[in-house]
Amino acid sequence: MPIHNMELRTVRVADIAEFPTELGSRCLLLHEIGLDAYWNTDEELMDALTESAKDPDMLNICIKNSRCKAFLDKFRQGVTPYIERDPIRLMEYGGRYWVSEGKHRVCMAKRGGVEKIDAYVWPLEEDDYSILSAEGSPGRFSFQCVYTQRGYRQVKGNTAVLWVQSPRGNQPSRFDFGSAVLDWRLDTRGEPRTVFPGLSYSVKVSESSVLGFCKKYTVQAEIVIEEDHAKTRVWLLSRTGGSFMTRHPYEAPRLNTLYRFGCWRNHHMRRIQADPLRC
Repeated sequence: MPIHNMELRTVRVADIAEFPTELGSRCLLLHEIGLDAYWNTDEELMDALTESAKDPDMLNICIKNSRCKAFLDKFRQGVTPYIERDPIRLMEYGGRYWVSEGKHRVCMAKRGGVEKIDAYVWPLEEDDYSILSAEGSPGRFSFQCVYTQRGYRQVKGNTAVLWVQSPRGNQPSRFDFGSAVLDWRLDTRGEPRTVFPGLSYSVKVSESSVLGFCKKYTVQAEIVIEEDHAKTRVWLLSRTGGSFMTRHPYEAPRLNTLYRFGCWRNHHMRRIQADPLRC
């Protein structure tokens, strides 16, 4: 975002919605508490940064880093570090701000009790960045639906739609690249498959014929989300009815959130709602 398209403002630090997590290898605090900004998930980093800020002693770890100490010293003098050479850049919607550039400086401002900073601001036309609230409880979720082939595939019943972000160190699954339906294409013959620790699924497909020319697939699926699942993004929805190969809005399936955990944001919600038939 070029600065000439942004507005220089004095911003209340309390209005910056959350700690930035993309801190790279320079964050001494994360290193001291055993986390890696390149390895751990956003959820783990966000929790660590938010909770540690409640402990005044943790600030002493930050200021052991001469760079971060220099940031805080400048802020306490009423000066935003590098405002001319490398300004902080924020995105704003409805009086709330998210960090685009200057993540370490904003982190120190929030941790050090700084009231206001100067930053260039890019106003958003809609709220892309608010984190969606957690929803539902871990457990065992069962689904059953029937696919009938008559030129196009008509769906009756409920199917599972799953979207996750596997923690680093785990093999990415098809659920990592966008929401995916647990349908006949994911038949596991009823055997459970682990997505990552604490999350597994199974799919069992039965095939039959109707009037000798129309194929019918009955799909039974189960998702198991354990209480101690890996601290990463998990979003499970239920897809009700609908049909494939159609774009008529009245035939679009209904999507209901059954379980959501992690740093999902509003733009993820719109991605699902915009074209649920792609799920």
